[in-house]
Amino acid sequence: MKSSTLFKKVFSIPFFLVISICSWGQATLPFTYDSGNPGISVIGLTQSGLGSDYLSSPQMKFDTAGDYLILNFSGVPGTLSYKIKWNQGTFAPRFPGDFTVLESSDGVTYSIIQLYNATNGTALLNAVTVTDIFTSLLPTTRYLKWIYTAKSNGNIGIGAIILTAGINPVLNLSTNSLNGFSYINGNGPSPEQNFTVSGNSLTGNIVFTPPTDYEISLGTGASFVATNPISLTQSNGNVFNTAIYSRLKSGLNVGTYNENITLSTNGANATLIACNGTVTANPTITLTDITDPTLNAEQGKPVTQILNVSGVNLNADLALSISGTDAGLFSLSQYSVNLSGSNVPNTPVTITYTPLSPGASTATLLISSTGAMPVTRILTGNASNITDLTTPNASLNITVENGSVLLTANAGETIGIFNSIGQLLIQKLAVDGINTIPVSTHGVLIVKVGAKVAKVIM
Repeated sequence: MKSSTLFKKVFSIPFFLVISICSWGQATLPFTYDSGNPGISVIGLTQSGLGSDYLSSPQMKFDTAGDYLILNFSGVPGTLSYKIKWNQGTFAPRFPGDFTVLESSDGVTYSIIQLYNATNGTALLNAVTVTDIFTSLLPTTRYLKWIYTAKSNGNIGIGAIILTAGINPVLNLSTNSLNGFSYINGNGPSPEQNFTVSGNSLTGNIVFTPPTDYEISLGTGASFVATNPISLTQSNGNVFNTAIYSRLKSGLNVGTYNENITLSTNGANATLIACNGTVTANPTITLTDITDPTLNAEQGKPVTQILNVSGVNLNADLALSISGTDAGLFSLSQYSVNLSGSNVPNTPVTITYTPLSPGASTATLLISSTGAMPVTRILTGNASNITDLTTPNASLNITVENGSVLLTANAGETIGIFNSIGQLLIQKLAVDGINTIPVSTHGVLIVKVGAKVAKVIM
């Protein structure tokens, strides 16, 4: 009885042969076969060159160098057993040729399980049936091959093939994909994401291999240490629930990075965890007008100035706002500018300054977009006295009665009442005909209706 392989040797099989083997399908485990040449009728068995069957087990006859039988199966293999018999052509004390039994995970590269010959392998005696048993097949093995490697005397019979099912490893993953890794160019690495893994019925460790542009770690935050590979050690076949952290590497160029973390363990096909990420260009807000705007006006008379705003690689519309003690004296033609794709084309925005009294005013203009460095400008307003209040116009029909100013105007004209130093006290739109405006201030007042000016004493 054999419990382990005698030695290992690697064989390569041409690719066209693999295609032929796979074309017959895979046997399921447990598998049993104890008959003659299977031809193409037995799922999982492929043969080449087998001769006429022997009458009793082992019936399959290997009578020419190069004759082979291949068993392709699904699942983890358990114990392999088979009968083998050498039938000599001329007398020899023991089998002088080479007959080999091999295993493979892919049907291309094979390793030796057992070698029969007269020198460094297991000896066979003429007409003696031997049952060989192997309990140490690799958990990744999916192909078994019997081949008459070199013939010098007699034929080999094979039969009573039995392959039991091994224990399939079980892997539990919280997810098979991690999406949305991202950072702005020059600001990597990305924030971390994580998944958890556990396993049982394992015969080896669980190994994680990161792709080129991602990093993985058992620690998070300040404890994140890029590790390649990460190996989780099984104990009594188990790996208990463990978190693996991943992130997109720093220093990458602008672009999309869709790659896979590979998880592998003995007896299981490699599992892929898809990672999807992007490195985006730096979002930038631009003001064509570099200096802080200064607006000079006469009290009560609005003035305007235009700024040109634009942006590239943005994720959100531009937002504009004015803040500060004198923010109410300034206004904007628009308070948001919409994206076109990921850009904002050059857009003129008008600032209006409307002073209520002589003096200086300041406010802060803020232009922002999510993820971009905001841009600010200090708005300065300088207001002087109204210069055209000093020349009364006799055509303005105005009187003072009972604490009110009475005047004749056309509907929609602007009426302004100022004190003697030009400060605006009252401003309103006229109705057609006589307008009565109560005034609490006493002394000399200046009344302006459109381009007409008059002085009154309250």
